[in-house]
Amino acid sequence: MIKMNKKTIFRILSVALMVVMVAMCLGNIAFADVNYKPDGKGGTTATKFQNILDIFLGLAQVIGIAIAVIMLIVLAIKYISAAPGDKAEIKKHAVIYIVGAVVLFAASGIIQIIKTFATDTFK
Repeated sequence: MIKMNKKTIFRILSVALMVVMVAMCLGNIAFADVNYKPDGKGGTTATKFQNILDIFLGLAQVIGIAIAVIMLIVLAIKYISAAPGDKAEIKKHAVIYIVGAVVLFAASGIIQIIKTFATDTFK
């Protein structure tokens, strides 16, 4: 199993978040299609690109939630089966987990709000 330190994991997650944000911003560029109509019935390129971004965003949210739930279950099992002296260390990890989960859900919600705002603005 590959062992990565916290800085490496943080960098990977930061780059992934930036890629998602850039992808969401690029959705507006595709509205230059000749067949685009503001009512959403035309614009094959724009609607296809927006559908792809919607699928990507939904998939990222589902994967993030699944990972958060799995981590919570693993942390709970470790806490239940740990010796009394080790429980303090597991509580420290729980605080880090909670902060990470809040950031994950907040970022997901913010990206969803930006997507909704951009969709409403350009229709």
